[in-house]
Parts: sequence; C-alpha cells; structure tokens
Amino acid sequence: MTTSRSAFLSATAALVLGAGAAGQAQTVPLRIGIGPSDAYGEASYGVDAGIFQSAGLDVEITGFNSGTTAQAAMLAGQIDIVGTTPLPIANAVIRGIPLVLVAAGAVNTAKASQSIMCVRKDSPIRTAQDLIGKTVCFNAIRTGSELALDAYLSKNGVDISRVRTIEVSAAEMGAAVERGTVDAFVAGEPALSSALRANNVRVFVDPMQYIAPRFMYSAWFSSPAFVQRNPDLIKRFTQTMYAVAKWANTHHAETAVIIARYTKLDVGDVNHMIRADFSESLRLSELQPLLDEAAKFNYISRPMQASELLLH
Repeated sequence: MTTSRSAFLSATAALVLGAGAAGQAQTVPLRIGIGPSDAYGEASYGVDAGIFQSAGLDVEITGFNSGTTAQAAMLAGQIDIVGTTPLPIANAVIRGIPLVLVAAGAVNTAKASQSIMCVRKDSPIRTAQDLIGKTVCFNAIRTGSELALDAYLSKNGVDISRVRTIEVSAAEMGAAVERGTVDAFVAGEPALSSALRANNVRVFVDPMQYIAPRFMYSAWFSSPAFVQRNPDLIKRFTQTMYAVAKWANTHHAETAVIIARYTKLDVGDVNHMIRADFSESLRLSELQPLLDEAAKFNYISRPMQASELLLH
C-alpha cells in the first residue's frame, strides 16, 4: 500500500501543481462537509492518504447526518464545499439560492448501487404491490433514495401516495425494521452492510435502477461567491478530486482501510460492501436523468437542465 500511495501522491502533485512545484506550493485551507455515505468517501481518502496535502490543500472535513444539513452549514458559512446529492441543490437553485456544481462525485450503476431496499427476513413483502399501506424509512426524506422508491413504485403500477415514508437515522434503520416499527428501509453503505450483519433483514430490491441505468448520485457544490473569489483553489480541488476518484476506483484494498478507520468497521466487512464508483470527470449527461425523474415526481418544482447548476 505504501508504494502505490507514494506513487499516487507524486502523480497528483504533478497534475495539480505542475511538475516539481509540490514542495513549493503554499498550502491553502479548505473546509468540506460530507454526509454519512461511501458516496462521499473521496474526501476522507484525500485527507487520510495525504493526497490533498500534496496538492497544497489543507482540508478540514466535517461530517453531517445528511447532505441536506451539510448544505445548510455551507449556506451559513461554516464550510466552503459540500458533498451531497444534487436534488437539494437543484431545489435551492430553483428558489434563487446561489449554489454551483464544482465536481462530480459518485455515479450510480447496477454494480455500484448507492441505495438498496431491505425488509425483515420473514417479511411477506415480495413485490412492489406488497408495499401498499407500508412504511419505508430513509436517512433523509425527499432525496435521491426516496425518488428511486417512487420511480420503482410507479413503474410497477403502484400509487406512490399509498406508501408512507419517514426519516430514521442510518444507524437505526435495521433495528427499526427488525422491531417492526417500519416495514422497509432504503440505505447505502456502510449503513446497508451494517444492518445486514446486525439485524434480521434481507435485501428486497435495488430501486435506484428505476431512475436510470447510470446517473450521477453525488456531487461537490459551493457558492458562486466562493468560487469567484477562489478560482485557482476550486480548480485545484476539482483536479485533485478527480485524481483521487481514479485512484479510489482501482484501489479498493487501500480505501477499505481508510473506511474502516473512520467507521470503526472491520476491514473484512468493508471489503464485502458495495463500493462506490466515482466519476473521473464531469458529464452533465449523467446528471440529467436524475433531474428529469425529480421533475416528474415533484422533487423539484420545475424541469431543470443540468447546465443550470454550473457557474454562469
């Protein structure tokens, strides 16, 4: 692990700062907020492995219970960049709150689904129709995970108003289903694997595929004012994040150690998790399907083009 990390640090420094400049660059402070999901793991990898430091960024990470609360912290000036799902950002932009996309994050695919629905092992729920009259919980409501449930229900002929949704902390979801407080939960990693190990639950369905086979699940946002004041810093952050993504996508053994350190999970358990697949460049075409489905189910108040989230 030491050799691959050392080589990566050298390559990242050369990419972001220019060959030979890493040791001379002034380190710049940057505050990043993230939610409790592997989809935002890039930030932790960058800090723990010294990648940001090699790129001249002194990054401070603050964890939040959800991307929505992280967004609120950014608007309050407590952090500079937030990692979250695009939906709350899209809603903010529609309401006239100035926020901009600075880098893509995790991309959802069938192999790397960011949210899975689970039920009790002895639950009679086997089809979408079986969810009628039932309660499903999420770490945060009105996000991409709940949108995926709506898309799954609708495309299987179920009126979404006949399924109740509530908010439960990620750590409590498995226990809530096991107790019967709720009938199902939708969660990503590491909460998903933790619940499957600790609670009497089973995987029911991957609802995310009903949004699109591949779409941008998470991204990194900031305020226009911060981006305009710090163009070089944002460029450095973006380039470094994509370099981290490229490394993380092919070095799961190394990143598993970092995840285990932050989550207190066993490395062996992390190695069995569904690992996030990170975007290595920005493709607005991967964001548009999420926005289209969001408009269809009124998660955003009007249709939106992905380009509206860029700095203009």
